[in-house]
Amino acid sequence: MKMKSKFIKALTASTLLLGLLGASLPSGAQAASTAFTDVRQGSWYEATVQWGLTHNMIKGYQDGTFQPNKLVTEAEFLAMLLRAFEGDAVSSPASYWADAYYNRAHELNYPVTGSKNAAARNQPLLRKQAAELLTSAEGVHFNGDDAISYLLAFGLAQGKKPDDLSVKGFDGAGKLTRAEALQFIKNLSEYGVGGLLERPAEPSDPRDIPQI
Repeated sequence: MKMKSKFIKALTASTLLLGLLGASLPSGAQAASTAFTDVRQGSWYEATVQWGLTHNMIKGYQDGTFQPNKLVTEAEFLAMLLRAFEGDAVSSPASYWADAYYNRAHELNYPVTGSKNAAARNQPLLRKQAAELLTSAEGVHFNGDDAISYLLAFGLAQGKKPDDLSVKGFDGAGKLTRAEALQFIKNLSEYGVGGLLERPAEPSDPRDIPQI
């Protein structure tokens, strides 16, 4: 199995700042840099939202808000992920705005419940489901705790508490906010993923995941 070629050698404090919670922001970030009325200056997610705007990943709501603390749905997370790496290439005439993203996810063999259950598309995404999608983007096939271990081992995410880099501390059964989901994808991009890879049909070997 082809694993990530460059291992993150140390999970130092500076690396952890790229995680989902407790992240610091560049001192030059300005509230006016985003088009959303509810992205507060100095909030941990301000620079992350600006990154999403710059990469045309997010569009927000009709009232001009991004709603960073709202729980992200499976459809929203999938759209963010595909827009980040494939941009406008994912588009097709469809009756539902997310149909094209689910069609592409099916082509890549990504684990999305909404492909067969339309009601699941608008349900909050669990953190372990996000981990499974993110590892799929790297061209590996891990489920549940193994997917979480992969993200933690390569510094792609952290737990609810920055000092607890364990599967339990990751809280796979918990849910993600829209800002946290965007940070997940930003981490993936910053660690060198240039494009989405197809998820193998067979599960990858957990023994290939480095120990934390």
